[in-house]
Amino acid sequence: MTNEDPRLAPDGTEWWLLKTWPGMKRPFGGEVRAAAWLWFNKDVGDTFTMKEVRTALGDGEGPEDAEQLSRRLRHLREKQWILETHSDDSSVPVHHYRLTKKGLRAWLGERADSATISAADRHQVFARDGYRCKICGVGDGESYPDYPGKKASLTVGHRIPQNRGGRSGRRGSLDNLRTECKLCNEAVRDRLRDPETFEEAKSDVKNLGKPDKRVLLEWIEAGERQRSKLDTVYDRVRKLSPGEIDQMRGLLVKMVYGEHLSEEG
Repeated sequence: MTNEDPRLAPDGTEWWLLKTWPGMKRPFGGEVRAAAWLWFNKDVGDTFTMKEVRTALGDGEGPEDAEQLSRRLRHLREKQWILETHSDDSSVPVHHYRLTKKGLRAWLGERADSATISAADRHQVFARDGYRCKICGVGDGESYPDYPGKKASLTVGHRIPQNRGGRSGRRGSLDNLRTECKLCNEAVRDRLRDPETFEEAKSDVKNLGKPDKRVLLEWIEAGERQRSKLDTVYDRVRKLSPGEIDQMRGLLVKMVYGEHLSEEG
């Protein structure tokens, strides 16, 4: 008799408590078990802690066990799950995760599309696009102007979605791939119109004045809207460690206000 409860494996055990794959001796990995528990016990938008997951899975409580679970949760992100932490969004409590999107159900054998973007292609696209979202322009780790406390995280998306014929980079072309922040990459984008074509953009370009056309040409030749030297320096500074950023802040305070502070002293 077939078990009709989706929470239960064929032998009647809850998926996240299995030790081996059904009918096999192969270990039922912690990553799969964690995904199953999240799928059936948490709704999108819910928060949870690693301790909560460890308790549910019956895993150990030691530091090594915590590190293993943390690694498993990171791996879920490669399977289309989106788990945010306080570093992604300050509204998420410290030491908590927020389930933002449920991904593949690995316990049912679901796998990523064969056209999944490779790590090499992903790094190449990031470098080509200057490590900035091609839709909104935000850089990795920067805060969104409209979402205070929420920091951008970059991924690679498709200009034309795969379900509408868009290709990935596996065939040697990266033309349909672009750097996107995860906010712009959310599933709702799949319902938007396809990106501009040459013919659609040409008429607006022709209507620009000559000075604007010259600037646009400079941006195209540079591969991006040209940013100031200050923008470029800030990109470097924001990637420093917290301690180094404090050092830089102190240096700038002295350079900008040093003389004034000396006069006040």
